[in-house]
Amino acid sequence: MAGPTPPVSLMRQLGAALNASAAEASNDADAEYLQASARPEVVAVAGRLAQVMVANDLSELATLWQAKHADEPPHKN
Repeated sequence: MAGPTPPVSLMRQLGAALNASAAEASNDADAEYLQASARPEVVAVAGRLAQVMVANDLSELATLWQAKHADEPPHKN
């Protein structure tokens, strides 16, 4: 099983899917973008990218929290 897709790769995939949608929207209208055959790919890749970005942010936040609290004595009840 392959590991997670890097954000840069997902950004490239999203760009390609958006370009494919734009190619179908000759009048540059929102309705045309929403009806483009590439729209499901846009949504899927955007969702995966958002998931990776949130996971990265949460991981970074956890690392910062652990570093901040590593030197604190345990709380007494």
